[in-house]
Amino acid sequence: MMGNENSQLNGLEVEEKATEITDFWSHYQATIKDSCRYFSFKGDGSVSVFKGEIVLGPLWNISSPLEKFSNNLLKYRHPCIVRYISSWQQRSTFHLATEYVQPLSHVLSSQTPLQICIGLNNILRALVFLHDQAGMSHNNVSVSSIYVSGDGQWKLGGLQYLCPFSELNAAYLKHARIHRYDKAVDPNEDATEKNSKVDQYAFAVLVDDVFKGCSDGDVPHLKEFTNYCKQNLQNPDCEKRPKLSELFKDNFFNHEFISIYKFLNFLPIKSDEEKSEFFANVIRNLKCYDEATVAKQLGGLLLSRLTLLDSTARKDVLPFILKPKDDRIQNGEHTGFFCLNVFKEHVKPRLLQLFGVRDSQIRMLLLSHFNKFVHVFSHEELSHHILPELLLGIKDTDDSLVASTLICLSELVPILGADTVVGGKRSKFFTDGRPKSKSNHLKPENDLYLANKSLRDLHATENVFPERKLTNYEENMALNERPTPVGGECLEIENMSCGPQQNNEVNSEDDWDDWDNSNRQLVMKELESTNIECFTDEKITENDVTEMKETISDVTVENIKPSKHSALLQKAAIEAKRNIIDISELDIKNQKNDFKKNDDFDYFADMMPVIEKQQVSVVEKIPDISNKLNFVPAGSDDNEDWGENWNE
Repeated sequence: MMGNENSQLNGLEVEEKATEITDFWSHYQATIKDSCRYFSFKGDGSVSVFKGEIVLGPLWNISSPLEKFSNNLLKYRHPCIVRYISSWQQRSTFHLATEYVQPLSHVLSSQTPLQICIGLNNILRALVFLHDQAGMSHNNVSVSSIYVSGDGQWKLGGLQYLCPFSELNAAYLKHARIHRYDKAVDPNEDATEKNSKVDQYAFAVLVDDVFKGCSDGDVPHLKEFTNYCKQNLQNPDCEKRPKLSELFKDNFFNHEFISIYKFLNFLPIKSDEEKSEFFANVIRNLKCYDEATVAKQLGGLLLSRLTLLDSTARKDVLPFILKPKDDRIQNGEHTGFFCLNVFKEHVKPRLLQLFGVRDSQIRMLLLSHFNKFVHVFSHEELSHHILPELLLGIKDTDDSLVASTLICLSELVPILGADTVVGGKRSKFFTDGRPKSKSNHLKPENDLYLANKSLRDLHATENVFPERKLTNYEENMALNERPTPVGGECLEIENMSCGPQQNNEVNSEDDWDDWDNSNRQLVMKELESTNIECFTDEKITENDVTEMKETISDVTVENIKPSKHSALLQKAAIEAKRNIIDISELDIKNQKNDFKKNDDFDYFADMMPVIEKQQVSVVEKIPDISNKLNFVPAGSDDNEDWGENWNE
């Protein structure tokens, strides 16, 4: 159940059930509706809200722990520290809104060793920033002070004990000890008045806690690194503990996977030569690692602005990242790097965010690969997120962008339908001009589907019989068809038309006079032309030829079996020829119509129009009530489509 808190953030809805409850505050998940989507990796406005009450204690006389945490987040900004959004006071409760995060303790069991390694690298970067640039000591490094963002990155929190090194003394540590992690407290920190190496000891304990249960071979150089932390970071003499920045030189933070992660993080300071070499080999280097780990830890970096705009990355990296893995590869296409499930979980949310970026180069890149990943989105995502962005693109002044956008809109029509993509009032302006036949009774909406299918992939509606090879006699007896009428062209009719030699015979006027007047003589000639050449493997006697002649002379259409379609056509041709006394009578030039005797013959007599006199009736004048009836229904809207009103 949700509830509006009447906070400074408009549209904030906070869940009633807390995600985590600590000594100082309660952690809730919330959503900001109709707000900036960059707050959340999911793109749905998810944020985290911390609620804290007033706490009594020597360290909280001026402000409560949550207020101090909020002030430090606002003051010390770093990519590896939880991002501050807003804070406000409501009655006695203080509220802090941050980016969407989860406590590390809730997801640590599902983290892979490589994810833990990168997470420790992030926490180390945050601590080095606080130590070397801000001059502050954290004093509370532990699993409870670390959060995981929506994209899987570890973020440092728990800044309520943060203080300058100049104020860090035994008294301050003693006041803070009651709420600190007991295992991370140095047993000898009370022995010295000034102890500036508190965070080193706590970081060594953190390394031991997060890698509990992992084998030494899960991460390169893990065993050596844990031994180094115990011997040096937990040295009883705090003065002999190294600075945290020196840990970056250890092999544990320099193996291949974390080196790729570091390079992508520091991409702005790399030279063009370094970036070209890196992107040319990065896909090959990542193939030996788990897909889910790569997607969760490197997905955002591989789809960052700098990566999308790099020419080498566009050629060697993005074609693999922007396409889900598919076993069916055609014409040498690139295979995707991530499987479909991983792509939907980690890459798809980033694509939804990228479609909201108003950069022509990024949009053109997305449009060029649109047909490769459009099928991973749901109908709701396409209609509510992708389609509005595409419709905005067709209104741009860049012709190339508009052309590419229209191509992508055509990809959405089979999925969402033309009513959703085009909108407005549509009418049917085109008709199917194919001749009516059983083969043309397919629905128009199936044409696109059928175009991508072979005939063997479709379900047959009738029984299919094996084709029988025609004899020379049957081929010669085939009926010569007249030319197809204009507008009635059909691929099937063209395939059934006669061969080149037969077409020449039909189109030649000289051959009309060669036709035999007697149908029986024609059949006999055809029979004689087949003779023994039609049967290369058998000998036919004169008796056989005589029997075949008698059979043909006695055959009728009724005694032909329906399954013999070709024989039916042949016999129909024979019967048609029998009814013709002289074939030359069919020629229009031989018809006996002598119009020369009557020069006044009216060729258009049957075309004279008949004009009848209209009947006029007198109607009494009706009062003008057009003003009363001249109204427009309020529900009508003529600009529901891609009309001229584009400014809305």
